[in-house]
Amino acid sequence: MARVVERIDAEQDASPDLETISGWAGFSPYHFHRQFRALSGMPVQRFVQLSRLHRAGTKLAYQPRTRVTDAALDAGYEAPEAFTRAFRAWIGQTPSAFRAGPDWLAWQALSNTLQATRNRAMVETTAIDDVEIRVFASVHVAVMAHRGDMAKIGDTIRRFIDWRQSAGFVPPGSRTFNLFPTDPRTTPIEDHLVMLCASVPAWFAGDSPAGVRVDEIPGGRYAVLPITGPAMDLEESALWLYREWLPASGESLRDYPLFCERVRLYPQFSATEALTEMFLPLA
Repeated sequence: MARVVERIDAEQDASPDLETISGWAGFSPYHFHRQFRALSGMPVQRFVQLSRLHRAGTKLAYQPRTRVTDAALDAGYEAPEAFTRAFRAWIGQTPSAFRAGPDWLAWQALSNTLQATRNRAMVETTAIDDVEIRVFASVHVAVMAHRGDMAKIGDTIRRFIDWRQSAGFVPPGSRTFNLFPTDPRTTPIEDHLVMLCASVPAWFAGDSPAGVRVDEIPGGRYAVLPITGPAMDLEESALWLYREWLPASGESLRDYPLFCERVRLYPQFSATEALTEMFLPLA
């Protein structure tokens, strides 16, 4: 089942039928669809559809110049009308309306459904040996802060992407970081803070009208955990570092927030190629 999910994620441009998918698993089509549904909680063809819709919707949300026709083709639909019907059935908005002003709650519900299915099918286990202790060189960054309800962070991300494009600080020439100064489990929702960061040259002094300031991510020793996939919810990975890795490592922490680097961004890369690295600062 894990092999099937990996192939579906890797071959985003394909529209495999049941016989092809069951062949990836080495099962008969007569039994495979029941096995997949029993394990993952949804029919395999629905998982294929949601994976395609999710990738297309991510492009519409964060790459607003994406044409609906191109998003439809990317999602495996030959006709934009069929794509629009499927998208509206899951999100409650047409693709063009979502691109203009996403319903983030509906989008998060779709993301959660898809991730829960991946989790049940993949049953991945993070191991202590997955973590590398690395010396990180300091990075000068431009920062846009999101404070408050995480359900609305998509609007801040869109503003930050627009600013990066207008300022010319875009990947791969500019690296992408997220800093997490507060703990969502213990911080009141109105005070929760996430900082969106892009690496910039030392001469850059900030952009007050856009709400962008400059800062530096300090160099030093860090524990680094690689995370493959879209990595839209990193809380479980962060908890694992604190709960499992840190006590077993014998290391102690430095007074600086946990952060991540989006090394290969989804959806520019497929769900199997996208890579995020989580950094835990060490003394």
